[in-house]
Amino acid sequence: MIEPGEAAGRRYDLIAIGSGMGGAAAALRASTLGLKAAIVEKGALGGTCVNVGCVPTKYLLRVAEEVSDVRGMLERGLLEGSVRPRLAGIMARKRELIDQVIAWYLDYVFPSYEVDVIRGEARLRDPHTVVVDGVAIEARSIVVATGSEPVVPPIKGLDEALRKGYALTSDGALSLEEAPEHLIVIGGGPVGVELATVWRGFGSRVTIVEMMPRILPGMDPDVSKSLTEVLGFMGVEVITGSRVTAVDAERGEVRLEDGRRIRGDRVLVATGRRPSTRGLGLEEVGVELGPHGEVLVDDHARTSVPSIYAVGDVTGEPYVASKAKIQGIAAGENAAGLDSRYDASLIPMAVYSDPEAAGVGVSARKGDPGYIVKRFPAAVNYRAIASERPYGIAKIVARESDRRIVGFHMVGLNASEVVNVAAVAIKLGLTVDEARDLVFSHPVMSEVFLDNINLLLGINVYLPRRG
Repeated sequence: MIEPGEAAGRRYDLIAIGSGMGGAAAALRASTLGLKAAIVEKGALGGTCVNVGCVPTKYLLRVAEEVSDVRGMLERGLLEGSVRPRLAGIMARKRELIDQVIAWYLDYVFPSYEVDVIRGEARLRDPHTVVVDGVAIEARSIVVATGSEPVVPPIKGLDEALRKGYALTSDGALSLEEAPEHLIVIGGGPVGVELATVWRGFGSRVTIVEMMPRILPGMDPDVSKSLTEVLGFMGVEVITGSRVTAVDAERGEVRLEDGRRIRGDRVLVATGRRPSTRGLGLEEVGVELGPHGEVLVDDHARTSVPSIYAVGDVTGEPYVASKAKIQGIAAGENAAGLDSRYDASLIPMAVYSDPEAAGVGVSARKGDPGYIVKRFPAAVNYRAIASERPYGIAKIVARESDRRIVGFHMVGLNASEVVNVAAVAIKLGLTVDEARDLVFSHPVMSEVFLDNINLLLGINVYLPRRG
């Protein structure tokens, strides 16, 4: 990494503000096309995904699942002894994995493409100038990739509870070295659900409180319903349609609008994220923002200012690294003079809970006009049974007029992987009749996609005959 003063005299073709998935993708792609690129980072290299997102959460989820599996085998008499996770060691290993990813990029990837990484806080002065800690650095194109930050809602007593450590944001919940006896999660979105299953796996009693009528309100309703049922079976209490009105750190409780009081050792605030755009000087240079502070971009990842691009969480929902990557690549290519577009309509959504939930494309229910909808129980999949995770559903959505597959939604083992098969089928415009000819290896979870299609076509080799 270099200091801002070292970059002052250099002329860059592209400067990315933020070193997360989107900023790194933009800088690296531009570099492969012959552009001189730099990245400015004020915080931890790698952004949300590496430090408090993709890497740490998925590691903790895996360990929590393994701990839960071992406990299950102990209860069934398949193993002898006991298991008690040593969270200090687990968190230390998490940090090692994060450091490995950072070192890979900082020591090998970025230097190999001669991408400069500048340490400091950036602000736009004009469409071609970034000021980093008071030092002006010029670039032909600028990519804003500053990510997002947790939202702290205006709940009575919450700020005090956060100061005292009784309440935590999602970032803080990734570093606990002792499992709470009872964790209360405010917010049933992807982050809240994922972290609820992490701490349930480590032995905590967990309660999720969601103000909307269902958890995962942005996903398919059948997915929300199925996951709620499975979470309940696994011991996670889910309260929906109820707003938290107060957090009392002294009493160790949260209060709901219906008068209920829930006592707990810790409170996790997982009420969503918002784009990190404050203090960048975007509006001063003419960059248009949306109603939630998100940077508005077209399908070239270009903002209202032609020389400025924006990628990833800073452009608003969905807050997923896969969107940041495709936007970053498009921005890097367009900065090099290409005409690159990205398609945001088929970005799969995945929640890496236990079990996982995922979806892509159209969400529809049986009976909705214009669509053919069929559900298949993922619980009968042989891989799910062998993995002792026989639960969940899969749902296929086809357009009635031409029988093309337009949506797929799932709860179950490896749903985050299976949904990608469906995304390819939708992108290729396959009909259910054409997809019937596909053959997958057996047993794998992706078979639920084909079994779902077969069931829609009247081909049933797993379920009892009805009627």
